Amino acid sequence: MLPLLLRLVIWLPFPMLPPTAGGLTGWAGTYRYEEAPVKALAGYSMGMSWQLQLQAQPAGSPGGTLSVEGQQTFMKLQVRAVGTPQDAQVVFVRGLEGNGYQQLQPGDVLFRLHQAPKAKLLTYWGKLQPRLSETYRDGQPCFRRTATARP
Repeated sequence: MLPLLLRLVIWLPFPMLPPTAGGLTGWAGTYRYEEAPVKALAGYSMGMSWQLQLQAQPAGSPGGTLSVEGQQTFMKLQVRAVGTPQDAQVVFVRGLEGNGYQQLQPGDVLFRLHQAPKAKLLTYWGKLQPRLSETYRDGQPCFRRTATARP
């Protein structure tokens, strides 16, 4: 019960944030998350790779794509970021390719990235969660920035 209560306390203030773009330009860039491989029943290791690309948009929140790829998984989504310079919610816009996103609705928060002190980038999962691990926790460093977007 406590984890659910804690999750509500963390998530409730964020839907009320205005989708401003001014402070979000710092989120433009490329981010990756590689889930730790797990052994499949057939004996081989399965891995999962997530790539988030956000670009500054002329009139609005940064937008881009989220790709999730693995042994039997492929989906590419159009997303946008809303929030503040410290917290960016990655919001579903529409599915572009693959499958596994049909349960998502436009506006669903897929996950939230939080820029913590000392350059730690923490992930709080929403409608999307790690595919291979059942023991993931919110507030862990998952995504890492691999490139900064050019203006």
